[in-house]
Amino acid sequence: MELFAFGLTYAISAFSAAISVGVIGAAALNAAGRNPEKINDYRTMMVLAIAFADALAIIGLVAAIIGNVMA
Repeated sequence: MELFAFGLTYAISAFSAAISVGVIGAAALNAAGRNPEKINDYRTMMVLAIAFADALAIIGLVAAIIGNVMA
């Protein structure tokens, strides 16, 4: 049961990070399609937003490891 909780803790955070990266990418492509001259600005904002979304997945992994050690 402890391993299931570990896997579920990380799986939920990784799944939500993957969904958010997809939404960020779709929004950036939509914005680039509307205004192609600003593609460098969109790319910078997209990379920063993806880094924040992946940081949440890393925090979920750390929480899962701490929860597994404490149990």
